Amino acid sequence: MTKNLLVYAIENNEEDDFFRGRGRYHVPSPDYEGHVHGAHMGGYARSFAEESVENSIAFDEAFFSFVKSLTVSEEDVEHLLSNLSSYFSQKSRGGFSDSKIFEIPSTPGSILIKKYLEKISSSPVIEKVKSKIHVHAQFINGKGYSLLADIIKNLGVV
Repeated sequence: MTKNLLVYAIENNEEDDFFRGRGRYHVPSPDYEGHVHGAHMGGYARSFAEESVENSIAFDEAFFSFVKSLTVSEEDVEHLLSNLSSYFSQKSRGGFSDSKIFEIPSTPGSILIKKYLEKISSSPVIEKVKSKIHVHAQFINGKGYSLLADIIKNLGVV
């Protein structure tokens, strides 16, 4: 039986590579140059998190590790936004039912994302990623979750 790639990533401290789609975790897109984040979020991550509450907690921790590793760069903003959109897309379909990392502004995940986006909004990178942030915020909002829209509104990134 093939091991779930998220499990492999967690066991080998490669969570950052998993969520960025680096190395063995890369899923090439037929439509654009880059990694298909939704493939991992809708496949490995969702199936792992839904096996048990403990696995859901492990997923949350792995995602926190990824967010903490983000740098102030256009590439990392894209990785974060793509993973968030994929996560909320799955969540809107009943996935990640035990994961509550972004449910309210005071959760650890929401706080980490807000702090990261504060760094981005005060850097020159913001001009390159502002429109992408808005597109993802609208998508996530359309799935019934206002996390990203609320954060960017409060940061004045509109």
